[in-house]
Amino acid sequence: MKTLYRPALLFLPLLSLFVLHPFQTTIAQQGSLSPTPTYDPLVEPLLPENSTEFELGRNLYWHWCMTCHGDRGQGLNDEFRGIWEPEHQNCWGRGCHAGRQGDKGFPIPTVVPALVSETHLVQFASVKDLSDFLKATHPPQSPGILKDEEYHAIAIFVFAMNDRSLITATHVVTAVLMLTETHVSSVKKTTSSYFVPIGVIFILAVVPAIVFFLIRRGFVR
Repeated sequence: MKTLYRPALLFLPLLSLFVLHPFQTTIAQQGSLSPTPTYDPLVEPLLPENSTEFELGRNLYWHWCMTCHGDRGQGLNDEFRGIWEPEHQNCWGRGCHAGRQGDKGFPIPTVVPALVSETHLVQFASVKDLSDFLKATHPPQSPGILKDEEYHAIAIFVFAMNDRSLITATHVVTAVLMLTETHVSSVKKTTSSYFVPIGVIFILAVVPAIVFFLIRRGFVR
């Protein structure tokens, strides 16, 4: 019997390494975070095939509104213009939107107001009010060019940027705007990760010591 226990003592530590290895690997992997994608306001937001009004409004805002009102509704300030190529940063320069003959775009005012502020667009009582205003005035170069549902979708998106509740005829919807495209670092998971019970660790660590003690004392032969 003594000759049988000694190989067992050598085998048990090896077995413990086999059992604990996936657990240790999981802990190491939990410390490795996936990279966080960089937010780029110049990249067109994705428009799913079955998009919601909010997703449609976000995409339309990027196409029709962002260049003047900013990616976060901050207006045409110095910080926002700084993201453009140097030759496009002076919106009122010759050849751009100054209103001179030969300029590439329609004239724009010197100050383009922010859409997101502490007032939260209180002048518009509902999404429909904002939608009707946009249809009558925007885009400045061609008001009313979009469809009614498109103006409504843009109004929903702008209301969401201002933390305004979106009220429809049948229910209330609160949309949350993810300006940073919400990309949070996540912990990598592995199929080999599992919890090792304390009892297993105890058995693998203590039992060999007890067996060894009994052999040395002559209780096991």
